Amino acid sequence: MEFGLLEDYAVRMVLYLARDPQKVASRSEIGEAMDIPLSVIARLGQTLEKAGIVEIHRGKKGGYRLRKSPDQITLLDVLEGFVGKISLNRCVDNPRLCSRNRVCPVHAIWRDINEKFRDLLRVKFSDIVRMEKELQK
Repeated sequence: MEFGLLEDYAVRMVLYLARDPQKVASRSEIGEAMDIPLSVIARLGQTLEKAGIVEIHRGKKGGYRLRKSPDQITLLDVLEGFVGKISLNRCVDNPRLCSRNRVCPVHAIWRDINEKFRDLLRVKFSDIVRMEKELQK
């Protein structure tokens, strides 16, 4: 599994907004600061708004702002807003798709790996902002 450039841009956008969660940031501000093409930001914003992560402020002084606190938004939330529920194997979330799941020793392994992977992605954006500040020291 590999996340694409769009998901990477979405993570960057949310990270930028998480630095100052009350601020409404313009497309150009976000694009310049996070190296995201302006043509992509509107699409990111729409998807993130649909996922309940950002709110779009329209008009001359419009832009984007987080809908929730960075303590309430995880990396998993952002990624799943773009790709849907993350699952490493189709049988993990829907065992009925595989007639062997009850006798398959690999099913339990996929399930455990999948849950550990999802747990790692549950890092909050408030923690990511803190990590970023540490890296800049």
